[in-house]
Amino acid sequence: MTDLTESGLQNWLKGKRSDIENLLKRRYFFRPAFEIYGGVSGLYDYGPTGCSMKRELEDFWRRHFILEEDMLEFSGTNITPESVLQASGHVEKFSDFMVKEEGTGICFRADKYLENYIEEKLKDEGLS
Repeated sequence: MTDLTESGLQNWLKGKRSDIENLLKRRYFFRPAFEIYGGVSGLYDYGPTGCSMKRELEDFWRRHFILEEDMLEFSGTNITPESVLQASGHVEKFSDFMVKEEGTGICFRADKYLENYIEEKLKDEGLS
């Protein structure tokens, strides 16, 4: 008998993720943007079915947050050209030091990592 609980579904999906992603790519549900040039992390192109699903999810989000929660919607650009970042001084003035967690390989801004570490230490010692 198939385990239809949420944890059962999650366990089944763990071993199937790459198979599901490959199927969705083959059926042009979505594809990494600029894939023929090596791709760009986090950017995707959507095929007809993917566009439809994306639109349905956005409509669901709007119905909940805009209508039920009385929030406002805003749409801005998703990508900032390098020339804008250079003109604004972001490229020249900002050079955040990054640290990588050895166990997971996740990168963090060093200043934020230290702030969080100090806050946790203060809580543990009852000083905050």
